[in-house]
Amino acid sequence: MEQIKKSSTLSTKRIISSLGLFILVPIIYYGLNYKIQNETLSLMFAFNFGGWALIIYDWNLFGVHYNRAKKNLKDTCIYFLIGLVFLGAWVWFNVIFLKGKILLPDIITVHEYKFAIPAILISFSYMQAFIINITFKCLTDHWDIRSRELLIILLSGFTFGAIYTVLFTPLDTITFIRTLLYNIILVAFNSYLYNQSSSIIPGILSTGTVYLILQILTTL
Repeated sequence: MEQIKKSSTLSTKRIISSLGLFILVPIIYYGLNYKIQNETLSLMFAFNFGGWALIIYDWNLFGVHYNRAKKNLKDTCIYFLIGLVFLGAWVWFNVIFLKGKILLPDIITVHEYKFAIPAILISFSYMQAFIINITFKCLTDHWDIRSRELLIILLSGFTFGAIYTVLFTPLDTITFIRTLLYNIILVAFNSYLYNQSSSIIPGILSTGTVYLILQILTTL
């Protein structure tokens, strides 16, 4: 693998603005759900808004990581497949044993709004993956990773996993603890994929694909 220096590329202003866009996602979700009383449609709109807003606002950041992934296509494919296997196993373990809350559409809404199925599938898979990976990258952009890769992976997993859990999980102690553990490992492994491939693209593709497959198996 060609080593690429993962130096800071974002200004403090851009990091704060990106985190602000991320915070809008749960605000839009809870606001819409209060009005229409439908979690799936509310999250669909919030994820699509948040994903596209972060992609457009951080277009230069996304472009840097896309070009890294394209330039090192072999590593991108390898770590995409590693992510697909590990994250697939982790999601399976969570569904069967851990039972943390995964943000997915409900069957009733999917079948009632068939015309919206493509938007629902994309929002809960790749858009959610974009939001997770772009935001955790912005959050950790100024962290010094020299000779401390494992520490950064664990810290980013714990920090952003905790934030994601707090913002989207009901205040039920057992559910919260289970979901916190699930999200910490999920984000930490996305951080590992970035650390190994020097790009957030493998994490986006593997997380999005696993969530897409899970939706197809459970809701269609």
